[in-house]
Amino acid sequence: MSDTRTKILDVAERLTQTKGFNGFSYLDLADEIGIKNSSIHYHFKAKADLALALVERLHEGHNATFKDLDKTLDTPQQRLQAVAGYFQSYVQDGKFCLCGMMAAELQSVSPAVRSCLVAYFKGLQTWLTEQFVAMGEPDAQNKALRFVSTAEGSLLLARLENDPEIVGQALKTFIQS
Repeated sequence: MSDTRTKILDVAERLTQTKGFNGFSYLDLADEIGIKNSSIHYHFKAKADLALALVERLHEGHNATFKDLDKTLDTPQQRLQAVAGYFQSYVQDGKFCLCGMMAAELQSVSPAVRSCLVAYFKGLQTWLTEQFVAMGEPDAQNKALRFVSTAEGSLLLARLENDPEIVGQALKTFIQS
């Protein structure tokens, strides 16, 4: 991946997480990076292409993170605590979950982005289900769905109140089970 493409994705990710995907333009990206608007169009013909690249990159990154957590942390509780910590760090950095933000703007994303968002959340729920199965949870799939819903909802409240501890408080019941 070229340096320019990576910079575009990095800045677009931050702007999406802080302002929403519809909260910035290619001109905003170009100004912040210090390139011409046409340079962004060279890498991403349309904003829908940029959105898809962002979600795909995040999905791949999180899949790698989950594999790493499975290898490096001994218990599902430790892995769930690490994921809760990731959600808390969004608030500490003044951000929101990128896929959650894009899902909130669902009416304005392309069908391809929508499909990728669905795949991302299904992948997250599948990994969480595996953690709850390892904990002996009888309804692991439902618990994974509740974890994701609680994480995203508590992230909204935590961001609103600028209090990352809200996320930890909301998710601790899933971790201590």
